[in-house]
Amino acid sequence: MASRGTLPDERVSEVSRRLRSRCDAILGAVWFMPEARGPFPTLAARVACLGRVRGEVAAALLAPLHPASIASEVDDAWRTTDPETLLARRLDGATRYLAGAVGDQPDGIDRAVAVLRHTVEAGPRAGHPVFAGLRSLAWPGTPLGDLWRASDMVRERRGDSHRNAWTAAGLSSVEIQLLTERWRTRTNPGSTTADHMGWTVDEIGSALDRLAGEGWVDAAGELTDAGRAFRDEVELATDRQERPLVEALGDDVDELFELLAPWARAVVASAT
Repeated sequence: MASRGTLPDERVSEVSRRLRSRCDAILGAVWFMPEARGPFPTLAARVACLGRVRGEVAAALLAPLHPASIASEVDDAWRTTDPETLLARRLDGATRYLAGAVGDQPDGIDRAVAVLRHTVEAGPRAGHPVFAGLRSLAWPGTPLGDLWRASDMVRERRGDSHRNAWTAAGLSSVEIQLLTERWRTRTNPGSTTADHMGWTVDEIGSALDRLAGEGWVDAAGELTDAGRAFRDEVELATDRQERPLVEALGDDVDELFELLAPWARAVVASAT
């Protein structure tokens, strides 16, 4: 596929992946906050930006997590709480954790927030429902709150783009998960595996059989060269949808990454 815009696809891939990595680490405050270690309905809170969506709808949006576990958690959550309450608890818990990791007003945060807001506000909503839900919310209005919200938008927009890419490639939720964890043995060791995401031994075995039939994994379940090339293309298709954000970031990219890097490291270090 030919490049659109002035930036080559290789540059779009590089910047969009680095942006997601930096922002995902900062967003990680929501996974590390004390509330996340209790009965807090994490998945329902993640889709609360869309309102009181049914569990089956949430399952479609949060794939490749197992749909049954998503649906039950989300439907159960709405019996005892509401989206507005979850949104407020999620933001409050994440920003308090973030403050503990980086301080209330780390140097450069106002500049970082300004660049990130400009970047995410350039992202089209079409085909990106969770991102659109986040865009529909008012900005928190505090430096840490806005930093965390913008990081959430970056992460969820790429997540929406990725779902668009692998579904267009004809993959099921468990298939993309199995391909990804094998592909990431080179790019991101230690990632979450299909069984941790709720898939059963039988479901995993059946999916591996289908992938083997396509020539993407071998008889031992290892990724083949054809499988790696196929999975690479899924990631490139994801990257291409992030072009508007990369172009909006423009010449501010290096400055932003320099600002985000120590905060991302601090959040990750605080969880270890």
